Amino acid sequence: SAQGVRGSAASAPPRWAVAMRPEQGGGQRQRTLWQRFAQQRLKSWQPILAPRWIISICIVGGLLFLCLGTGLLLISWQVAEYVYDYTDEADPSTGLGSFSIQITQDMDPPIWIYYQLDGFHQNHRRYVQSRDDGQLRDTSPRRYLEADLKLCRPWIAGGGGRARYPCGLVARSVFNDTFALVVRRPPAEVAAGAGSGGDARCRRPGGGACDGELLSVDASAAAIAWPADAGGRRYRNLDPEASAPAGLAGERNQLALDMWILERFPPVACEQTEISEATPYAPVVVARRNETLRSGRRVEVADCRGYTSESPSCNFMRDGVPFDCSGQYRKVVKRDDWGVENGHFIVWMRIAGLPGFRKLWGKVGTPLAAGSLLKVHFKDNFKVKEFRGRKAFVISTGSVLGGRNDFLGYGYIVVGSCCLVFGVALLWRHAVRRSRPLCDPRLLSPIER
Repeated sequence: SAQGVRGSAASAPPRWAVAMRPEQGGGQRQRTLWQRFAQQRLKSWQPILAPRWIISICIVGGLLFLCLGTGLLLISWQVAEYVYDYTDEADPSTGLGSFSIQITQDMDPPIWIYYQLDGFHQNHRRYVQSRDDGQLRDTSPRRYLEADLKLCRPWIAGGGGRARYPCGLVARSVFNDTFALVVRRPPAEVAAGAGSGGDARCRRPGGGACDGELLSVDASAAAIAWPADAGGRRYRNLDPEASAPAGLAGERNQLALDMWILERFPPVACEQTEISEATPYAPVVVARRNETLRSGRRVEVADCRGYTSESPSCNFMRDGVPFDCSGQYRKVVKRDDWGVENGHFIVWMRIAGLPGFRKLWGKVGTPLAAGSLLKVHFKDNFKVKEFRGRKAFVISTGSVLGGRNDFLGYGYIVVGSCCLVFGVALLWRHAVRRSRPLCDPRLLSPIER
């Protein structure tokens, strides 16, 4: 009958079930497992929170956290770290200044130098977006003919309408304070050196006494930048002396673009080999020369030549006067990581997440004994008072966990103490104040078991 037909149709299995065959048992099992999982009908196991288990977990976990916290604190306390806020130490007229740090703990290499900024919101949304990573790794200026570098707003174009290289607020605000470290060894170490023929590190030509040893600081990209950033992976220099496309402002890249970065991080530097009362710290900068654009406009560019050659050269100036980088206490040093490949620039371009942060500035490979006096000379180029910020100089050793961080150890100790107190309280409540059985599985019904 029709009713029987309808009944048989209603009792028929669904289409997907009819398609399954007996020989497809594995697929049927997988489909069944998935159906049970989707319907939340899988078998589950829920532990019974018996007092003995909770007490054991709290006490054992608390002791484990206490041991870990104590070990982390001991490792952190082995790190020698000295922080000096030098915001107000510079001479307002010259921008030069110095301060001293007494080393009270032996510092074995590698010794790391950081600069610390407070109140600088590098994580601001508009600031973070004002950069063009494609510009930093593109070695051809042809892309400037097709793109307006809108990612770099509001700092895009420079003098003569030329696109800035690099552009953006992040690159513009790169940290550019300079430091020179002079260490005066403790008397015992100096006497030991004198007994073996004199301390050659503290001897001036002519027999005069010096004020200490000028420490060598490795500030190369290989030493201070992340391996993922250094080595031309994300930052590649544009050859300033290569020919520029016809649509740009100049015949060479240095004229077609506003390559201001070459003045900050040139291919060669004029370094001071000694700092004393007779030869005070006096940093020099790269000089500028006038060039003519295709439009006839005169612009100033960094006075350097042979950027990509084996022997690049630059002219220097000090206090606005041309300076000859030669003599007894000066030397010209070639830098392989110039321009956007400079280590300081690469470190700065990695954005900090908080308004107070530290960034690596250099690495010292000379040990510093306890009792040494470290005198730091600096040039105040990075102004922080304009945004009511602070800056500090940090020198520190390292450990297997990085720098000094007491917070992690104290955090483990606090958590372990809370677990231990909670476990002892439960033990006292369960063993002393117990009036009836608590959480006894035998009291549960068969269904609940």
